[in-house]
Amino acid sequence: MPAVSRFALLILILVIPFMLPLQVNAQAPGYADITHPSAGEAIFGLITIEGSADHPSFVSYELSFAYQPNPENTWFPIMQSIQTSVSEGRLGIWDTTGITDGTYQLRLRVWLKNDNALEAFVQDLRVRNTIPTETPTAIKQVAIQSPSPIPLTQTPQPTPLPPSFSDGRAHVTRIFFTGAILGGVGLLLLGGYLFARRSMSLRWAKLRMRRIHWRSERERGKRRQGQG
Repeated sequence: MPAVSRFALLILILVIPFMLPLQVNAQAPGYADITHPSAGEAIFGLITIEGSADHPSFVSYELSFAYQPNPENTWFPIMQSIQTSVSEGRLGIWDTTGITDGTYQLRLRVWLKNDNALEAFVQDLRVRNTIPTETPTAIKQVAIQSPSPIPLTQTPQPTPLPPSFSDGRAHVTRIFFTGAILGGVGLLLLGGYLFARRSMSLRWAKLRMRRIHWRSERERGKRRQGQG
């Protein structure tokens, strides 16, 4: 085998291990994946970044953002590196209130034990903290002519009649009799109370007189015994 071919084969063998992480990322996107926010979405305030950062050789993952376009490949970290894997869950919180409105891109980088990394990107994220969020284009509606409604015939309602004089007189009569009955019942109750009170007073007076008479008779008997 020529020396040049051997040298090319050796270079290929050395380069293949560094290409494996990229191949794994392409074959199994669940290892490094961002499901929210989605590309082209308008965002503002605190954004929950969701997805997966998991791999059999997982070490840690980190989230960062950059302007778009990013010709100098400059990325700004969103938070510190996380050493706990995540599978279809919350990866972190992105506070967009500290950056100016514009178009940005998001990057998830999962580090593996062989010092290689898997990456996932979300492009065209429109930060809108001060600029009003764009309204979606109005969908043109096609007017469909509906059949003319059948007019409903209004049923004439009877005209309410004012109350007659006789009804008012009967109402007043009922009120008068009701008041008379309640007044009579009240007088009867009051008379019964006064009568019972008077009877009790007479009984107490009789009992008191009897007690006084008994005491006087008792004292007279004691005096007679003393004189005898």
